[in-house]
Amino acid sequence: MKKILVLVDFSASSVNAVAYAASLAGDKGFEEIILMSNCFVPLFEQIVPSPDLIQVGAEDIRTRMEHLMQQLVEMKTEIEKQLPATIPVRIAVGTQPLLRSVLDQAESEAPALVVIGSSRTVGDDCSIGRQVIPLAKVIPVPVLVIPPQARYHPLKTVLVAGTAEPGDSLRPLFGELENIPYTPTKKDILAEVLQAAEDRKVEMIVALPRKHSFFYNLTHQNITQAIVLNAVEPVLILK
Repeated sequence: MKKILVLVDFSASSVNAVAYAASLAGDKGFEEIILMSNCFVPLFEQIVPSPDLIQVGAEDIRTRMEHLMQQLVEMKTEIEKQLPATIPVRIAVGTQPLLRSVLDQAESEAPALVVIGSSRTVGDDCSIGRQVIPLAKVIPVPVLVIPPQARYHPLKTVLVAGTAEPGDSLRPLFGELENIPYTPTKKDILAEVLQAAEDRKVEMIVALPRKHSFFYNLTHQNITQAIVLNAVEPVLILK
């Protein structure tokens, strides 16, 4: 089954990412959407009182979980209004540290795509969006990062930041695309990619994996993060 896993923390960025994922699913033949949030309480918080002498107990954790589930159910209900009945929406809550929870969910559900809303403002409430790069490194499937201002437009043209044909990777996700321009390697990679995306009015930037990518194995995190944080188009990180 062709699934989209959307990571949700109820910030404006993640709410926008959910709306984008719903439009993408309806347009590109995805068969299910999973909305995932996380409710991890470190052991330290449970055994050591805060400066205000507040100690997190079992009842507090249960209350947090119930509130989170209620929020997810409400979001699920809203998203279902935008989708055909043939695309079900499920919810999931992780209880481990975020990266571990997401990795477990990705491995158990085997989604075709993971969608994350990116954070652009220091001090905002997008706890998941601030961990885009660490998440992209551990998630074993393609990751689509949605900027806060991005809205879904039918995919016709994508910009490939790399040097190889990505069709075999893109086709299972989006089908055939009309136009896939490439951007060659130069010194100022960031400026080149962003300018090419603007000039060609693409709907998405694609970062290729392995030796064909400017972001080989995501080890050059400063470049990857710069693209994610500066692009106004969604960025798809292939694996």
